[in-house]
Amino acid sequence: MAELVVLGNPPPPPTGGFDAGPPPLVHLLPGDPPLVFIVEGSLLFAAEPEFFGALENADAQARTELLNIHRRGALTGGEPAALPAPNAISLNLAQSCNLSCSYCYADEGRFGGRPGMMTLEVAKASIDQLLEGAAGQRVTVGFIGGEPFLNRDVLHASVEHAQRRARETGTVVGFSVTTNGTVLTARDLDLLRRHRFAVSVSLDGSAAVNDRHRRSRNGSSGFETAIGALRPLLESPGEARITARATITRQDLRVAERIEALQASGFREIGVSPLRTSPQEGLALREQDWPVFLAEMVRAAESEFERLAGGGSLRFSNLAIALKQLHAGFCKPLPCGSAASYVSVSAQGGYFTCHRTIDDRRFSLGNTTAGLSTARREDFLRGRHVDLQQPCRSCWARYLCGGGCHAEVLSAGRSGCDYIRGWLEYCLRAYDRALREFPTLFTQGETFQ
Repeated sequence: MAELVVLGNPPPPPTGGFDAGPPPLVHLLPGDPPLVFIVEGSLLFAAEPEFFGALENADAQARTELLNIHRRGALTGGEPAALPAPNAISLNLAQSCNLSCSYCYADEGRFGGRPGMMTLEVAKASIDQLLEGAAGQRVTVGFIGGEPFLNRDVLHASVEHAQRRARETGTVVGFSVTTNGTVLTARDLDLLRRHRFAVSVSLDGSAAVNDRHRRSRNGSSGFETAIGALRPLLESPGEARITARATITRQDLRVAERIEALQASGFREIGVSPLRTSPQEGLALREQDWPVFLAEMVRAAESEFERLAGGGSLRFSNLAIALKQLHAGFCKPLPCGSAASYVSVSAQGGYFTCHRTIDDRRFSLGNTTAGLSTARREDFLRGRHVDLQQPCRSCWARYLCGGGCHAEVLSAGRSGCDYIRGWLEYCLRAYDRALREFPTLFTQGETFQ
């Protein structure tokens, strides 16, 4: 067998609650070379064809050797640590938006209620509580909406306040923002450059593709307005890092073409996200769409490998992030940091598990007046470990997937699991390929930051 590539170890699952047989130990990926992925402990290695064939045929000796490898990757157990304070928050500065996107899960930022703007007092209280709970660590303050730059003065003042309080508490603070880009001013661009913002711009592709669903209220092209406002930042980003994020509806499942169009507009990193829930019927992906979407994702990824072979860089962030996470030891019992390392704050000062669950009482975690409730966070996370979910517990990909977005699973079920497994299989194979053909991907800091 080849040398092991250790991808990481998941925290031990909670005891009790299992209602099925033992979960899968291994997943086999035929090919050249044949790959063996051990689920618990996330061990990936290239196997000799004879050993791989023995595993396929359920050979007892091969299984014993595999179990020995599994023990090398397993955790030793121990008492679970107390739930630490979050090290990231997102502030819903503006529960309002200047666009009217047809697929918006956030109801144009209103989340089913009235439009609202966060006050500076609420923003400061949220930031202070974050820094007090994670003093001495690196923390992230994110800004989201709606469109957060509709509450521009509070955004700017919040950054200055966070920087000042971080110095006082010995904490390093970073910033992120999700924006449609259409209302950015020169003052905003200067802020993003100076404070090393991670900027996620919501654009769906070319002007024709984007404006089909990302509608401006006055009939003008949202794409042209956004690119016009963003062009100075794209040409001179300073310390900012800018990514375009495209939402894929079932009406147009193409991925590679969106990447090409957004790169032509000046973006160096482009990611896509399939639409799973939507207020408008006919836009969210259905079961018959997932195989097509998987094929489009693979086609886009193969285009990236062609670019790499020609001396280019990775643009497709879905692929780049997957390779980075596999290389770093990615293995998770939960789908994200929601309620654990990350929480979101509504315009009125309520704490919620994430930005997708704002103003949903089922996901409430307290407020900035009474404080963030550790008990509610623990209650939310209890029972959501992937080993306690069905059908997740019987899935080989559970520690790479984490069980799916909590909010989406609640509203739309687990549609697309076959797609997720297919994409992860492709990424495991792509990781082996990248290690052999493009090893500098994993040593160049500018490629994976």
